[in-house]
Amino acid sequence: MAEMDEELLRRHRDLILSATGDGVYGLDCEGRTTFSNPAASRLTGFSPEEMIGKGQHDLIHHTHANGDSYPIMECPIHAAFKDGKVHRVSNEVFWRKDGSSFPVEYVSTPIFDDGELVGAVVSFRDITIQKQAEDALRESEERYRKIFDATHDAIFLVAVDGGAILDANEEACHMLGYRHETLTRLSVADIHPDEAEELRDFFAAVTDHGKWKTDKLSCLAKDGGRIPVRLSASIIRLEGRDCALVLAQDMRDYIAAEQQTRKLQSDLHHVSRLSAMGEMASGMAHELNQPLTAVMNYTQASRRILASDDAEQRAKLASFMDKTVAQAERAGKIISGLRKFIRKDAVDRSFEDINEIIEEAGRLALPGGSADNVDFEIQPGAGLPMVLVDRIQIQQVVFNLVRNSVEALADSRQPKLSVSAVRDGDEFLRVIVRDNGPGVADELMDRLFSSFVTTKADGMGLGLSICRSIVEDHGGRIEARPNEGGGMVFQFTLPVSSGSDGRDG
Repeated sequence: MAEMDEELLRRHRDLILSATGDGVYGLDCEGRTTFSNPAASRLTGFSPEEMIGKGQHDLIHHTHANGDSYPIMECPIHAAFKDGKVHRVSNEVFWRKDGSSFPVEYVSTPIFDDGELVGAVVSFRDITIQKQAEDALRESEERYRKIFDATHDAIFLVAVDGGAILDANEEACHMLGYRHETLTRLSVADIHPDEAEELRDFFAAVTDHGKWKTDKLSCLAKDGGRIPVRLSASIIRLEGRDCALVLAQDMRDYIAAEQQTRKLQSDLHHVSRLSAMGEMASGMAHELNQPLTAVMNYTQASRRILASDDAEQRAKLASFMDKTVAQAERAGKIISGLRKFIRKDAVDRSFEDINEIIEEAGRLALPGGSADNVDFEIQPGAGLPMVLVDRIQIQQVVFNLVRNSVEALADSRQPKLSVSAVRDGDEFLRVIVRDNGPGVADELMDRLFSSFVTTKADGMGLGLSICRSIVEDHGGRIEARPNEGGGMVFQFTLPVSSGSDGRDG
């Protein structure tokens, strides 16, 4: 009966060893194989007959993965039947019969018989797929880290619930002046301490839409400096929690470059106006000569009246003095208009009447209202709303367009020029400069507003380019087209501000 039970147990053991997917073999205290299961043969390529009775270390565990010899005295498998302890290893290789190796995870467990250490049983498995997955994951993490740290923008990984900064790249640390371990102990509220409402709105939008961006926030650096940033964020799911991947673009260089560009544009506009003033000098001298001559004549007449005793003439003295003042004011307005036109551009914009701007630019461009017999007409628009503009810059656009037309009309027999302002839908006003001159060659039409393109023999080709930059900076558009019946039509639009009020021209 006992023999039958023992046989049954042996059969059960053999069935279990055959069914398991792990390789299993036994060792005696000399390191010789006492048994092995089918999985051990399948994994190593050695048959049970080739394994039993052989030193298993010399058979499948003799060399490290790098090719170095593996001394048996250092082998954890053999240590199990020397020290009687269980040894677990997951970073070694076994060798197949064909000479190839494979990564293994094994457990070497000592065997005791009535308290006496008689050997060990080794269970192992091929972890090639697991290692490949681990290597792929590690390589993926390394690539992610390299990309994460190599970007020129600061990147933060933020927990949506609570705003804790979970990770940050090198650029984020450099921008804010923190060490990585310090920065990852902070929250987004710590680097936006005075923008709680804006920060809450931003992350609410990120959560609602999945991604969002804003230019309204600035970061507080470790040294207390404010850094204007453009933030863009996307929601990602990481380790079971919602996180926001936030990119922060440092806008300091961009803002400085934009300010420098605006300054250069302003200087260019100013130089253009000064250049235009040279062309206007003779016309303005004639325009100023009239009121100044009248002032001199009325003053001399007044002196003669004062020197005489004629009561009838003395009665005219007050009238002469009034006329003298009027002519002096006329000359003063001309000079004032010139001074405004050539001064540096103002920084602030204001609500202006487009009809007044056109009227002033027309007086500057055509002293006395005409030039070389040009039939010049200003057609003010009725009921036009105010526009939020830089008055001098828009005046410069009208001036340049009018002067261009006047020069184009120099050889025309019956030159006509008009400037008008009209409403263009609900959102824009349109200013139109129309002449009946020779027009522009077809090959230049598409390039008229490009820099250094000119139809004048001595022109620099900057006037129309400057006009375009001014109009576009105001949110409008400028264009040119042939005039019906000959000549050109130049027109530009200006947006109507929601804060402007209707007003007749």
